[in-house]
Amino acid sequence: MAVHIEVTADRRFGTNSYLVEDDETHDAVVVDSNLEPELVIEVAKARGANVKAIVLTHTDIDHIAGLHELREAFGPVPIAVHKTEKDVIEDGKPLRREFGPLATRLDNVTAFVEGEPYRAGSLEFEVLHTPGHSPGGVTLKIDGYLFTGDALFAGSIGRSDFANSDPGALLEGIRSKLLAESDEMIVYSGHGPATTIGRERKMNPFLA
Repeated sequence: MAVHIEVTADRRFGTNSYLVEDDETHDAVVVDSNLEPELVIEVAKARGANVKAIVLTHTDIDHIAGLHELREAFGPVPIAVHKTEKDVIEDGKPLRREFGPLATRLDNVTAFVEGEPYRAGSLEFEVLHTPGHSPGGVTLKIDGYLFTGDALFAGSIGRSDFANSDPGALLEGIRSKLLAESDEMIVYSGHGPATTIGRERKMNPFLA
């Protein structure tokens, strides 16, 4: 299977929201939902993509801000998230005690399970639990690409100074799961440009 990827970023936080589309069937998912959801909605409509699900690497506000708009555009498609952060989407429970309650309350929320493939139409993702930035952080792997959320960036790693962050777990997950992937794997992060596992293995100062 060959997938086509489009990236959009909001202007406030530079948070990336991705459209991942099967080139043959045009089944697609949106990865994360930034503060300008209209950008990824426009891309999906222009490409004729059939969005089957919204998948979340984690539930910080800048990654879920546009969920209601995505649901309005694409219908009641499932929203997939790690089980430890499911109540953020279903009940509006804030992920961070540093911030207040959320207006997010959505149904048809499903839980990722590490080791079980996540299927949306003809797309199939491998789920890697990469916590540390947040308890339910996941990396989604498909067709030579890793969507790492706020775990691994080009030249950096995610923040781990929140009350429910764990710097040790963040580094352990990156080293044991992400750096176990081949050098050619392309990394699409929650913020900033794409990179590769090989480049981060050699150049990332946080992984030295």
